[in-house]
Amino acid sequence: MIRWGIIGAGKIAQRFVKSLAHESNSELYAVSCRTLSKAQQFADTYHALKAYGSYEELLQDPNVDAVYITLPHGYHYIWSIKAIKAGKAVLVEKPAGINAFEIEGIMEVLKQHPVLWMEAMKPRFTPLYQKIHKLIEEGIIGDIQEIHTVLNSKQPQEVIENSYLSNPVYGGALLDCGCYCATWITEYTKGKLRIDYIDVDLEDGYDLHTKVQMHIGNTLVTLETAINQPEKKEVLIKGTRGEIRIQDLHRPTSAELKIEDKVEVIDCPYKVDDFYGEISHFVNLLENGKQSSPIMPIQSSLETAMLLDRIKDAMTPNPIEI
Repeated sequence: MIRWGIIGAGKIAQRFVKSLAHESNSELYAVSCRTLSKAQQFADTYHALKAYGSYEELLQDPNVDAVYITLPHGYHYIWSIKAIKAGKAVLVEKPAGINAFEIEGIMEVLKQHPVLWMEAMKPRFTPLYQKIHKLIEEGIIGDIQEIHTVLNSKQPQEVIENSYLSNPVYGGALLDCGCYCATWITEYTKGKLRIDYIDVDLEDGYDLHTKVQMHIGNTLVTLETAINQPEKKEVLIKGTRGEIRIQDLHRPTSAELKIEDKVEVIDCPYKVDDFYGEISHFVNLLENGKQSSPIMPIQSSLETAMLLDRIKDAMTPNPIEI
């Protein structure tokens, strides 16, 4: 039985543990928060055996086998490292680091303290993502020529201002939502990156809306993400023989495959919910003594971070070309 510890008892953690209940070889063992009272409330609600008023106490518990880290983005790196050094398997929420430097730091620590570590990039573990990946690998749409991604949402201004979203270091739309776009892009592109055009709506150091057009190798790519725009969520992958349009790119269950004039709808519902795929995969890896995921290896986390770094570097008041 894999005994899980939760680092950060927020809303995402609540959704996670509800999904974890469907994994037969796992149990919610402990939860930690900045205050013991909040941790105890979470533990009472979701039947955890232990509640800790600090993250360090949870990592010191020898009975914890794996931790799920769901803190604000700026804390993923440091608590990943602390958990790795404590000998715990780590499933950390996206983005696993706020830049490539942090992912490279985690890679170095893993060399000295080898444990299972994985970024919880949910889309990659959904049945639809796996189906689409197989179809593309089989060449059903031919060679990929274009990838267009968009993940826009409209958050109330007071929510943005009173949350991590407004933090100038680790907030903004690009890190929070753009990482989902980036994981689709890096999966299917390779080669030198050239940013052709970027348009950014910045406020107090964080981006509300970012739209970028670029070339990666010979592939035309667009990435758009926002926390102040009407909702729009999709990926369009165009090839020499056809195209695939995926709805709701971060929680995908449906897509349209178009070959010439023929359109086929592909429906792949969740086995349980949008969290279960990553949990089940992680548990399987841990049960089999693996230290890396073939679906979301740390190299993929690094590639995603590197792409976001290039876009962040290009965030100036005027569109630029690099």
